[in-house]
Formats: sequence, structure tokens, C-alpha cells
Amino acid sequence: MRCALSKTEMEIMQLLWERGGVVASGGILDYFYARGKSWKRQTLNTLLNRMVDKGVIVRKRGSVRALCSLAEYRHQQSRTVLEESFEGRLELFVAAYLGKADLSPEASRELEELLNREAPQEES
Repeated sequence: MRCALSKTEMEIMQLLWERGGVVASGGILDYFYARGKSWKRQTLNTLLNRMVDKGVIVRKRGSVRALCSLAEYRHQQSRTVLEESFEGRLELFVAAYLGKADLSPEASRELEELLNREAPQEES
């Protein structure tokens, strides 16, 4: 799954993740209506069809299901940024980040612990 989601598509994904990955289409409309977005059903259908085309959801019998967890999405998006902007090299990303930010001692310790962990082997 390599895709860029619009802000609205990301809001729909957040709703799906918050609700355990599956939500009725009507529930999505109700959720956003309560937040000031008075979408028509066709507007939602257009958004959901784009998300199906991107491979992030499936629709079946009036329900919408996320095809990945939030953790999986974040992992894939971070891999994409790393590959496209930093030649796939984590050290270039960390160096760029540290060049503009001061880390607190706690954040520095957490980063060090993360970097010292054995990286999981990716499936080919």
C-alpha cells in the first residue's frame, strides 16, 4: 500500500481505526454530520470509491473495512518518506531531523533505545 490520502480520506481512516476497523457507511455520514460536514451519500460514495481504488478499504454490504491498521499505515508511509526523500537511509533522516531540533534527554534516550533494537526482517 503506497498511497497518499487526502485530509478527508485520512479522517475516514481515523474513524475506522477508532472503531475497530469496520463501520457502516451510514455511521460515517452520521459521524461527519455531527462534526459539521453535511455530505450527501454520493459525496461519501465518491470518497470511498477512491479509497477502494487506493487499496486502503473494502466495501461490502453497507459496511466499510480498513485494510490496514494505523501502525501498518504509519510504517508504510514512513518507509515511503525514507525511500523517496532520504535514499532509504535512516541515518540521513535522523541527521536531517536533528539538524533542526533539540531533543530532550528523555526523547534522546528513547531514540537511542529504538536505534539499538534489532530491526525486524522485512518480507520480500
